Amino acid sequence: MKTRFLSLAAAGILLLSAQEETLIRTETQVVLVDAVAVNKKGEFVRDLTQKDFRLWEDGKEQKIGAFSLESAGVSPERSSKHYIAMLFDTATAGQTSQVAMRQEATHFIDSFSSPDRYMAVINYGRDLQITQNFTADSDRLRKALSVVQSTAVSNAGLFRDGARNTNTSTLGMDVDTSPYRNFLAAVEGLANSLAVIRGRKALVVFSGGAPFTPEIANFVKSAIAACNKANVAIYAVSGNTGGNADQLMVRTNNSRLSQADVRQLTQTNNDQNLLSTLAEGTGGILFSTTNDLAASLGKVAMEQDQYYLISYTPSVDSPENSCHALNLKVDRGDVELRSRKSYCTAKPVDPLSGKPAGQELEAKAAAGAGNISASMQLPWFYARPGIAEVKLVMDFLPSATKFQKEKGKLHGEFDLAGVATKADGSVAAHFSDTVKLEFDNQKEANEFLRTPYHYVNQFKIGPGQYSFRLAFTSGGESFGKIDLPLIIDPWNGQTLGASGLALSRETKPAADLAGDLDSSLLEGDRPLVAKNMEVIPAGNDQFRPGEPAFLYFEAYEPRLAASKTPVLVGVRVRVLDAATNRQKYDAGIKSVGSFEHPGNPVIPVLTSLPNLPAGSYQVEVSVMRETGAPLVRTTPLAIH
Repeated sequence: MKTRFLSLAAAGILLLSAQEETLIRTETQVVLVDAVAVNKKGEFVRDLTQKDFRLWEDGKEQKIGAFSLESAGVSPERSSKHYIAMLFDTATAGQTSQVAMRQEATHFIDSFSSPDRYMAVINYGRDLQITQNFTADSDRLRKALSVVQSTAVSNAGLFRDGARNTNTSTLGMDVDTSPYRNFLAAVEGLANSLAVIRGRKALVVFSGGAPFTPEIANFVKSAIAACNKANVAIYAVSGNTGGNADQLMVRTNNSRLSQADVRQLTQTNNDQNLLSTLAEGTGGILFSTTNDLAASLGKVAMEQDQYYLISYTPSVDSPENSCHALNLKVDRGDVELRSRKSYCTAKPVDPLSGKPAGQELEAKAAAGAGNISASMQLPWFYARPGIAEVKLVMDFLPSATKFQKEKGKLHGEFDLAGVATKADGSVAAHFSDTVKLEFDNQKEANEFLRTPYHYVNQFKIGPGQYSFRLAFTSGGESFGKIDLPLIIDPWNGQTLGASGLALSRETKPAADLAGDLDSSLLEGDRPLVAKNMEVIPAGNDQFRPGEPAFLYFEAYEPRLAASKTPVLVGVRVRVLDAATNRQKYDAGIKSVGSFEHPGNPVIPVLTSLPNLPAGSYQVEVSVMRETGAPLVRTTPLAIH
């Protein structure tokens, strides 16, 4: 029996490493809850014992299994580095407030920066921009604060029926709350980006605040859930003083609210506005703008250095990917306790291992070809020297999926099992997964059955030459099977390195706060991100004429790890005819300096491929230094 510790950030599916070469065993879930305890003066309380704490999950009291007082760097479950992301909401804070908040943030950096405290600066105006990714360099942080720009919009512009009058209630007016919804979506996106960083993280939100209205309630709930899942505490700094009752905005949809509703919303807005709700829901604090804000922000740093860590094993087994309410209390009236309000479980590492469904699927895959067609790509990237992370990307049509009606909804699932074998037949890596489906009605289910399903997973494996087989089934006699070769070149971390190549049809904006960090500090599924654009890897190499085609790969330059300035690394992208090897496109040798992050040896590169006529091609990427032979990677590309 192997015990797996879950922090409040749910880890992704972790797959078997090639260097382990053992079967994954059944796991017992242990939940970790971190808590900050302070007295009425705001000072950390260090004399609490396990008997002082009580914990409830979904209203049922749990037995605390382990308890400790954590100080910086002493726990194997936490990183010796601390992470604080500062988000400036320049869309809602007034110009004067923004200047004051930037000044106080600068004082905070001057007072609390240290080699083990990494900070980032993010600007949110009409979109999200990472002004400075995580760094311990206080000069770079101060420079980033100086370029945070104001994009403040007047609240009057949010009212479609006319200018806002601060002396008049806005109830009954048609209001556009999209700026607030977009801001909350940005907070959720940042939390998702921070989820891959191990341990407790702090997100300091500098904002003018926003009214808490029914229209944004679900967005607030979603943002808080993402933060709790990623183990991110929000420390909110309000750029406005006093209450915001005059800013209360409600879309009534031609109906009138009762006086009780008005009083409740106004009370909520004054005493538990958007910022305080985010802070309270994630175990953080709400600060008001004062002349001593920098000292108040010092609490953020201090709370990362010391907190209580409580662990327990849930008394009831939880379904995978389910979320649960937490209520942690301390039996001392002079202590204020802050902790997460919920956590979410992760999928089991190998849910089909040893089960009849997994054994049946493996038997079908060994017996012969499947009857469900599918395509698969296996781009790979180094997680660290000697270990690669393979992105398993598959597309298939789920038309054979069977559904059963339960409690008024349609439920279905399909199982997958993959295995990488060496030339001698020994297993180097394997995994299994179950994808659960739920639809409200038959119309939604029918639409799903007609649409190709895009499946993405990942596993780690050492360098070598393998045969990879993926088998999947959706019930009954229908099953699919795909076999692909997998060749991963060795890299020792001391020389120039290059990853495999990932083709893509789609990119989207993303905030990759983990992009500059050492992979040893990360956990779970790391997205493919370059220059704040996330790449969605394609499940096949078949493209239509004129269809957008992108190429993502990573170069690895160890000299960047100790450098504060870019290092010269060049790449060359060519497209060759697959049959004749004749060159059809040459981008020339170009520097990738704009993709580099000094201090991080990983260089994520994203480029567009040219429009090509129908045919079969080979995409070739060469990665090179000023001297020495280039590293060459290739992948097929077909235009039909």
